Amino acid sequence: MALHPPALPCEQSPVRLALIIPFLLAAAAWAQVRPAVERVDAILGYELLVPIVVEDEKALAGGRTVRIALDDGQEPAVSYFRLEQAGSTEAGWIGRVPTYRAVPGSEAARRAAQQPVVTPGVWYAVIDLPLEAVTQGIWFGSERYEINWLPDPERASLEAGGRPLWASPVPPEARGSPALRAALRAVASDPFQAWRARLVEDGITPTGGEDRTGASGTDIDALREDLDTREGQRFLDALARQHAARWQLILGRLALIDPEAAMRMRRQLGGVVRIDETWMPFWTPDSPELRALQADLLSPWVDDQTRVLRALGWLDAQPKALAWVIDDAGEAGRDDGRLTTTLGLLSLPARDAPLLVELGGSAGSPVLETVPARAMRVMRTSVPMVERRGAGGGIRTVSVPVRIGRADTTTDAIATIPGARPPGVRVGPLLSEWTMPALMAGAPDIDALPRADRATVGTIRRSGRPGRGAADTGWSVFLECGAPDDEGPGADDAVILSTGPQTLPRCVWRIERDGTVHRLFGPSDLVRVGVVQTPGGWALDAELPAAAIDEDGVLRIGFVRQTGDDRTSWPRRMTPGQDSPGRLPVDITRWSGF
Repeated sequence: MALHPPALPCEQSPVRLALIIPFLLAAAAWAQVRPAVERVDAILGYELLVPIVVEDEKALAGGRTVRIALDDGQEPAVSYFRLEQAGSTEAGWIGRVPTYRAVPGSEAARRAAQQPVVTPGVWYAVIDLPLEAVTQGIWFGSERYEINWLPDPERASLEAGGRPLWASPVPPEARGSPALRAALRAVASDPFQAWRARLVEDGITPTGGEDRTGASGTDIDALREDLDTREGQRFLDALARQHAARWQLILGRLALIDPEAAMRMRRQLGGVVRIDETWMPFWTPDSPELRALQADLLSPWVDDQTRVLRALGWLDAQPKALAWVIDDAGEAGRDDGRLTTTLGLLSLPARDAPLLVELGGSAGSPVLETVPARAMRVMRTSVPMVERRGAGGGIRTVSVPVRIGRADTTTDAIATIPGARPPGVRVGPLLSEWTMPALMAGAPDIDALPRADRATVGTIRRSGRPGRGAADTGWSVFLECGAPDDEGPGADDAVILSTGPQTLPRCVWRIERDGTVHRLFGPSDLVRVGVVQTPGGWALDAELPAAAIDEDGVLRIGFVRQTGDDRTSWPRRMTPGQDSPGRLPVDITRWSGF
């Protein structure tokens, strides 16, 4: 049966019709709006925030929009906002967090009327639904849309009958971690992720209506104390409260049905791990897929059993084991045609219990050890060299299989000792520290490169003439270090140069931008150091002593650049608490006879 909009309350007199006809003819100039989602969700007691499609943004400048009404003919108050991404915050370990601004509809429409809108954005209708709207549908012009009415989030607490449903996935001793607090400050300004702060603090428990007004615990208030209260910000706060309520509904319902699945979900959305003995946030990043899961778990067509199965299916698809290379250069003096590889391992099981890890690649039996859950473990294995030492100037890798419990993963380790050949061995670019999204995805390239004005590249070369002097003398490192134009020689900017095996260095020096050199470890100073200021930053040229090179004729070398609180490294990315970079092994005996 065809559906029709609720009747306009008007008398059908000739005079009234004469007034209505021009009104209807002018409707073509009105802004046609309709929901941009397949399902309209409304939470009892909350404003209805609906993403919409606006066919004519300019028409909104005069407030000309299609009529929005309930089935009973009521026209609730409606306001419009355009949500735009204003940029992103570099949040360190958790990666980049988007920042948003909300532009009131009239202002956004006037801007669109003056010039074409080039900033991507999503329009929202904010509809103030009366209590009697429950069970009704909503009309956008002549189209009717069903509303998926969701209960108040506190309903789960009432159904629990005193059973505890809300628990933080973060142990109390980890909640004060500087890395975790920094992450929560970063996500507090993202309306799609601000709920994570509540999840960490108190398990995102409903708070007797305070979620509707934005009131909460004192620590969360501190995260928001600097936010302004303009109209656009009020919309962002409402959007953040809505997403918090949606996750309250999901996690509360799961806790009633399957408490173990609910705790797994909480840990996946707001948990922590220990990396280099430091508590770090570790959760599934915000993404369209995560928002789709949220919508799926709130579907009216999903019963409790199916809801749990879908949640478990998503959880089972998340990584259970992570492995990455810390160091490839291995130990000095091996003559068995193998290289020792140092790996970082992280076990993320469904239940927090130690698991057996098996590393492939080693000669003879595989390496077997037990690793704890959700805590980084460092292990070593060996890989066969794919070509004889110094045979080529390039780098080749082999895949190292890793099994933690029943979870399998792999990582690539360097399996050659390249020979140094003129004009030199390329260094860099130095890479930013590992981030949570990159590590979770097993993708070393994600967020790896620093800003262009912080790039660091260079070469390792021999300045001595061929055939003159010992093979381990005359080796120099040249680095170009980018820096912003407003920074000078006094800036906190230095390069740390390390040689020898990572576990037992031979020499470590710190070279400041102003030319100051500190010997941090080892018997010898650098033979010569030159530092010059360049238009785009600074450069250094340092000659290494013979003590920097191992007795087997291999230079094992790694770099860290420290600029304030930021670090980049080479040849491998470092984790936030790691104190020494990996090393690249280079055969220096082939230079003259290449």
